[in-house]
Amino acid sequence: MPFSKNKNIRISFEDISKFSNWPKKLFSPQTCEVKYKTEKEVLREYQQDKWGELLKQVKKINNPTLFEVEQTYNDLDSIFPCYDQGAFYLTTGKKILKKHLDLYEKILGPHLKTASCLVELGAGFGSKILGLAQQATFSNLQLIACEYTKAGREIIALLASSLKKKILIDYCDLRKLKINASIIPKNSVIFTSYSAHYIPKLSLDFVNFLSKLQPKVVIHFEPCYEYYDERSIYGLMCKRYVELNDYNRNLVSILTQAKNENLISVKSKKNILGSNPFLPISIIEWTPKNFYELKNTLKISIL
Repeated sequence: MPFSKNKNIRISFEDISKFSNWPKKLFSPQTCEVKYKTEKEVLREYQQDKWGELLKQVKKINNPTLFEVEQTYNDLDSIFPCYDQGAFYLTTGKKILKKHLDLYEKILGPHLKTASCLVELGAGFGSKILGLAQQATFSNLQLIACEYTKAGREIIALLASSLKKKILIDYCDLRKLKINASIIPKNSVIFTSYSAHYIPKLSLDFVNFLSKLQPKVVIHFEPCYEYYDERSIYGLMCKRYVELNDYNRNLVSILTQAKNENLISVKSKKNILGSNPFLPISIIEWTPKNFYELKNTLKISIL
């Protein structure tokens, strides 16, 4: 099938197996063991392997650009299948990255006019928040990137310096609900992108933890296990992918519980986009209600 770098090529669901090994893996238990997302495993995967190795490469680049770092991490010219609002396409890393940033700008943008700042929790090496920072919509906004791994924070700092972007960088742990709340002003726009899904099981404390920061809005760009339709083969394969990777399986339930308890207002858009066709993200926006009525017996740690 010919591929044009200027235009995505639509493919059928059955065609995915021609360009990805995952369909076969998902039906082959012998070759697919569950990758449990323990704290130790997440540190190995990101602090040591992914961001740790990337940091070594970034340090070798004089004044690295975000494109150079993205290209080092994952060949942006590579061609692979993706998911986009109910259909499947062949695309390049560069195009799907832009698609994500355009989507994030569209969703985040309307909330920024009266916001104090933009905060990303679980910012990785800064791909999303620094990518957004280069857009005019975000150019005059205070930016805060909170990241679990030291290597990720170091890459963000190197990139921000090279790009001459002022950004506050700090630590957060969404698993243990730890953050330096003093750096985050009230009325911020907080977002997560492929980070909350690394906590296999959340509790209502997750909602209370974020609510205590008194944000204007919280927006999750996350894969949502409960939004994958178990009545379809494709939906079952997405669920299987989440299960094998031990990703989160109850974000929707927790936010629904918080809504039912009148703690938050919430709206969502299901299964919008995925660079991995078996891990499309949904968009969930929620706003805290009755903040000062929250119980004081929360199992959270605000540093």
